[in-house]
Amino acid sequence: MPLPKFHEDDVMPPRRALPPELAGRPFSVGEAMAAGLGRKRLRGHDLTAPFYGVRSSQTPRSARALCEAYLPRMHADQYFSHVSAALLYGIPLPRICEQRASIDVSVSAPAHPPRARGVIGHRLASDTPVRLLRDYRLAAPVETWLQLGTVLQLVDMIIAGDFLVRRKRPLATIDELRAATRAGGRPGIQVARRALRDVRQGTDSPMETITRLILVRGGLPEPIVGYAVHDGAGDFVATPDLSYVAQKVAIEYQGTVHWSSPGIIREDIARREALERAGWQVILVVAEDLGVRSPLLVRRVRVALARG
Repeated sequence: MPLPKFHEDDVMPPRRALPPELAGRPFSVGEAMAAGLGRKRLRGHDLTAPFYGVRSSQTPRSARALCEAYLPRMHADQYFSHVSAALLYGIPLPRICEQRASIDVSVSAPAHPPRARGVIGHRLASDTPVRLLRDYRLAAPVETWLQLGTVLQLVDMIIAGDFLVRRKRPLATIDELRAATRAGGRPGIQVARRALRDVRQGTDSPMETITRLILVRGGLPEPIVGYAVHDGAGDFVATPDLSYVAQKVAIEYQGTVHWSSPGIIREDIARREALERAGWQVILVVAEDLGVRSPLLVRRVRVALARG
């Protein structure tokens, strides 16, 4: 005789729904108990514990999500720093940093840094500048960049510095970076000073920065960032990513977004044709040119400069 079949709902009472004020966000155990949830409910399989004392209906799968999950237990004297602050600012970092399963949380001396699973605690100087970005307390942008000097290689520090002084919505000025690197005796300061030599204002993307560094390290003169090209009548033509003005050579990085829609493609074609009508050579660069094919890119630019 076959055994009767039971559905899980026939033998287990349905889980109590989360109160609206807790649904869809991480919350502390204290908040949950104040809302009437018991410890048994907090052990439910539909909840995760990203940090001690915190529950969430979703498993954090990004650095930003991990920081959000920490907020319910974050003390008033704590703030995100180092890699975590950089990611929250949107500073481009190596993929290994983006995939970390831990977050950086700092306090100012003499407070004690946090100790918890998944948390890297830091005690920083009492005068460390802190900023508020939406719901996040962070080390200030320039301070964050200096902290990255303890974890990033030189090229990645240059990319991060370029991002801070980028063309659109910059988070700092080159003078602020320069002033910050004058302070001695702190971890990572030597890497920051070396990186600052190659940081340039007005960039638009990390790939543009990498392109510039490849050309310079390939023995070519440094191109100008953000030069506005005008035609013979004085009318504005375009602002290439990188320019060799005397030779009228424009270098444009073409990311995937440039091939994402017919409209963008048409704009790029019109831009290139306008530059060529103004007497400029245009060199298009794609991601593959910045890897093993980088010597070929240097060669292409060198030939264009000789021709110009």
